Amino acid sequence: MEQIELTVFVRDVKGKKVKRLRAQGFIPGILYGKHLEEPVCLMIPEKDLLKVLSSTEGGRGVLFALNIQNGETRKEYAILQDVQYHPYRLNVLHVDWHGISLEEEIEATIPIVLKGEAVGTKVGGILELVLEEIDVRCLPMNLPPHIEVDISNLDIGDSIHVRDLSVPEGVTVVTPGDEVIVTVVAPEAEEAPAEESQAQEGTQE
Repeated sequence: MEQIELTVFVRDVKGKKVKRLRAQGFIPGILYGKHLEEPVCLMIPEKDLLKVLSSTEGGRGVLFALNIQNGETRKEYAILQDVQYHPYRLNVLHVDWHGISLEEEIEATIPIVLKGEAVGTKVGGILELVLEEIDVRCLPMNLPPHIEVDISNLDIGDSIHVRDLSVPEGVTVVTPGDEVIVTVVAPEAEEAPAEESQAQEGTQE
């Protein structure tokens, strides 16, 4: 699992006043965790956060080592729980982290990455990605950034299910095994032009 260190700061500003933080180049966030006495309100340098999100798969499958500044530095390990974006500007509004212990298993959602070109698409089949991510359980350091699925041998009518996945040692798939990840379906038959159909009807009459 990729580990990224990020320096963040404890914030006292809450509610509507967080707009002031964004104007100063910070993104508000919060850190939850059952080992914490209470959630920690944070502010994260926007430039650093965007760099991490763009260089990874949106921060998924990444173990964050948060260096929390509040007069002195304390380190907390966490995974990114949620990123809230503006509905049309698409800039980051808020982030949630889930604090974890490196010695306890966690459940996380990781993306599916398709590899290869399905043979069925070369003869007119249509590739349909049904499941874009799966849930897994493992120790934090064993969490993969994604799971690759080789679709090269998929012909028309073939499917790959969750149970067919090959996952690293120490990783347990939580998503039900009978769920379809990807399939190749036959192309829909083209309808005959209306004029042709009418002509045939006239001939039959």
